[in-house]
Amino acid sequence: MLRTSLLISSSIARRLIIANTSTNIQTSSTIKSEKIPQIKVALCIQRYVHLSPEMNQLEKDYTNLVAQLETEHSYLSDHELRHKREIELAKQRQNSPTSTAAAVNIVETAVDLEDRLAKEFENFQLMSRETEDDKTNNLRSHNRKLDQNLLLIVQQKNSQSNKDEWIFPEKTYDGEPSLRATAEQIISTCGNLHVQISGNAPLAWYKNDADSSSKKIFFYKAEYLAGVVKQFATLKSSPYKDHAWIIHEDLPKYLSPSYYKAVKDMLFVF
Repeated sequence: MLRTSLLISSSIARRLIIANTSTNIQTSSTIKSEKIPQIKVALCIQRYVHLSPEMNQLEKDYTNLVAQLETEHSYLSDHELRHKREIELAKQRQNSPTSTAAAVNIVETAVDLEDRLAKEFENFQLMSRETEDDKTNNLRSHNRKLDQNLLLIVQQKNSQSNKDEWIFPEKTYDGEPSLRATAEQIISTCGNLHVQISGNAPLAWYKNDADSSSKKIFFYKAEYLAGVVKQFATLKSSPYKDHAWIIHEDLPKYLSPSYYKAVKDMLFVF
């Protein structure tokens, strides 16, 4: 009786093991058959303004009005008090040539100082707001549009359409400790750059449903501090064909509509 029970138990155990094994094989085959989305990280490198933007007419009028009100309601400056004292001394000399005021010798009056400074200002030339790259419209240079923010975009060939497209520099996630670590590796592929990445979490993501590779791109933002971008157009082996520094308003001219829609809000966060 005991032997019969042991045989039955062992038979049931074998069946359970076989069933469990077949289930695991089916599960693993199902996972392999499913398409895992490809994850990429893109870095939006922005060069911030170097010059304050020029004021429009309304801003100029308001600035002049505030300056006029401040002048009218302010106390006399040291220069104005000096000029006032010199006028009083000149009156005392006219009224009484033998007074102590006549003995005061003024080398340079306040009026003489104003005339001298006015001539110096006429000879002073302000530095031009336009650079040589502005004049030649060199889009590969960040030394242009100094009163506007510039964004670095790169050109690559789309594997699906076989056409050139403009994107932000990107890299496929390859097991790095974090997406931020992947974003940091993008910097070296762009050139000898010194940038500051903002935060540890991405600010936006994008997925092109029309792309069969089903890739999902996570975007980080970085501030350009110094350095030079590689001249991709002159390199034989390079992930990109070209690059450009463009202003925000020109982004829709380069990026695809769906791509721009995914990143436009992120670019104006700060």
